[in-house]
Amino acid sequence: MKKKVLDVTNFKCPMTFLKTKEFIKLNISNKKIIILKGRKDLELLSNSLKKNFKLKVVEKNNEIFEIELI
Repeated sequence: MKKKVLDVTNFKCPMTFLKTKEFIKLNISNKKIIILKGRKDLELLSNSLKKNFKLKVVEKNNEIFEIELI
C-alpha cells in the first residue's frame, strides 16, 4: 500500500479541513498522513476526522503534528 502525505502546516482552519477533505477523496486506497501545525488546528481537524476514521496522532516537533488515518 502506498503512503501519501499532505502537509498543511502553512494553512489555518478551515483551509486545513478543505485540503484534507480533497486529499482523502483523491487517495482512497492509500495510507494517508496529514501534517499540520498548532494544537487548535489539530483539535478541530481530528474532531472532524474521528467521525469516519481511527486516528494515530504523533507530535513531531514544536507544535507540528502528524495524523495517520487508520
